[in-house]
Amino acid sequence: MSATVINPLATPSPSRRGTIALLSMASAIAIVFFVGAAVPYLVSPGYNAVEYTGRRGALLVHIAAGAVALFAGPIQLWLGIADRRIDLHRRLGVIYITAVVIGAMAAYVLAVKPSAGWVFGAGLAGLATAWLATTGLAFTAIRRSLVEQHKEWMIRSYVVTFAFVTFRIMDVVLQKLQVGTAQEDATIMAWAAWAVPLLVTEMILQGRKILAVAR
Repeated sequence: MSATVINPLATPSPSRRGTIALLSMASAIAIVFFVGAAVPYLVSPGYNAVEYTGRRGALLVHIAAGAVALFAGPIQLWLGIADRRIDLHRRLGVIYITAVVIGAMAAYVLAVKPSAGWVFGAGLAGLATAWLATTGLAFTAIRRSLVEQHKEWMIRSYVVTFAFVTFRIMDVVLQKLQVGTAQEDATIMAWAAWAVPLLVTEMILQGRKILAVAR
């Protein structure tokens, strides 16, 4: 009697289906964000021209590089988590890392003369630093063949990448709720958009390990 071989990729597990759903949702939200918040800067030279006088070049580089990382991230994460198409995963990884480095450098330029005050600029610089740090550690981990650590740091890296979307969404929510002035809302979100998601992500990653250990 021959044994039946079950392909684990043919029928996704609940956790894998959850990962697919989460990454698909992130991709859909990213597309809406890009069309509504990023495209106007790319197609209209006069869009918020006064606010970014003398820094429009850095802004466009930041938007373009951030968009590449934003859209490459979900594919990259899925291929890595599922251990599929490693060749494509590696090529996308190079593109993702390059986009992060370029986008972060442009963010530092924007942070030097921030449009909403020095606290906002410090938050933007902090985001760029977290972006480089998480991505750099993901790269270092895989270079040392630390696959699980690489996956975790890539998750953290994309959480920071997605902070651009989180910032826009929560900034609009705060303005609708009339929590503070437009500058106050932008200032708090310059920090909260990446720090809070990173904290939640770390609680989930480490919490799963703690709960997986038998009492």
